[in-house]
Amino acid sequence: MLHRQPLRFLGTGLIATVAAVLLGCASTPVGSQAASRAATGRTIAALPGKPGCFWVTDFDGSWTVLNDSQLIVPDPVFSRSYLLQLFTPVPDLKFRHRLGFEVSGPDRHRICTRSLDYLLVPRWVHVPIVAVRELTVPQERRLLLQNHIRLPPGLSATGT
Repeated sequence: MLHRQPLRFLGTGLIATVAAVLLGCASTPVGSQAASRAATGRTIAALPGKPGCFWVTDFDGSWTVLNDSQLIVPDPVFSRSYLLQLFTPVPDLKFRHRLGFEVSGPDRHRICTRSLDYLLVPRWVHVPIVAVRELTVPQERRLLLQNHIRLPPGLSATGT
């Protein structure tokens, strides 16, 4: 049984995700699948920060969208931020008002890299999270500036 958290109501089910993945794999040559996995591995390795995990119960419903495939989720309890890399882009992600998580990995209470966890986006399928990276303050600041996002009061352009 999957552990579900608030803020993740979604009209479509896991069946839609599995069907989409199976249809995509069925039409993709085996060599292309291997190349895609290798490219994903290189992309994850190039992400800033170190691999990390955060407790779903600490998610307060706030996030910052960097682009259609990445968002930063703060952990106010431990004063840390995490970069989440999604498996596939979500068009107009920055205009979504609610997001949530479905935790299905072995820990069932934390979102981690390679633990089969999903970002839940209203009117969208479950989007697999392929990487969770714990960010330092300078790394978070750099990502926000690179994506032309105004720095929050706690992250000035010159200090921590």
